[in-house]
Amino acid sequence: MHIESNGSTFHCRIDGHGPWVMLSHGLATDLTMWDELTESLQDRYSVLRYDARGHGESAAPGGDYTLDMLVADAVGILDALGIEKCHFGGLSMGGMVTLGLLLDHPSRLRSGIIADSRHTTRPDFTEAWLARAEEVRRGGVEAIVESTISRWSSAGLAERRPAIIGRMAAMIRRTSDHGYRGCAAALARLNYGHRLGEIDVPTLLVCGSEDHGAPPENTRQMNAAIKGSRFVEIEQAGHISNIEQPRIFSDAVVDFLSEADRTSAAPRVA
Repeated sequence: MHIESNGSTFHCRIDGHGPWVMLSHGLATDLTMWDELTESLQDRYSVLRYDARGHGESAAPGGDYTLDMLVADAVGILDALGIEKCHFGGLSMGGMVTLGLLLDHPSRLRSGIIADSRHTTRPDFTEAWLARAEEVRRGGVEAIVESTISRWSSAGLAERRPAIIGRMAAMIRRTSDHGYRGCAAALARLNYGHRLGEIDVPTLLVCGSEDHGAPPENTRQMNAAIKGSRFVEIEQAGHISNIEQPRIFSDAVVDFLSEADRTSAAPRVA
């Protein structure tokens, strides 16, 4: 289905029945990156996935995007579907969207899941995002396919599971040039780190042990700053940890959501 939100059009998919879980993917991926997690959740939850602006089958407006814009996109989709509250999870760019929701729209969330994501940029990361955006401007997304796969992958992934490499490449190639450049501009201005102490919603933090873009030490910083948060590090996984180690990732999410549901349902003690 396609849904109008925040002045653009988004390709969305809903699977399963039960409480709502909304999932947001990373830069240069699409909603199919959540196939395995959706399969694990759909017997107990209604899973809402969407292609971010400029990705997959969603519209790709030109110009620079902002994280506030990407957060508003997600809120608008919830509003369009009449969903007042949900569990919300995201990986990489989607994790940054999750942070924005946790900070600025906490009443809409039952819990937050942040995977393989940074909380604050650094000069070298900002420079790298702007450089990749320029590569795409000059040569299209094809120009960054190989370097992106190399940056995402754990050591030896191509030899162990070559099909994953093909899957990653296909998602990158489905990303529009406008979408990549617009979202890269948003990521280059990431600045949530100083606000992490404000988060008061159950939060799960997940990271691949070989994630070089959002390494474990970065995720541990978030874990220390977000009170009551849970941290899971997944061995032999790079930046797209949910695709490299889908069973471990899904088990961590299912356990977390089950605990969050139990906690929210428990009667309050006067």
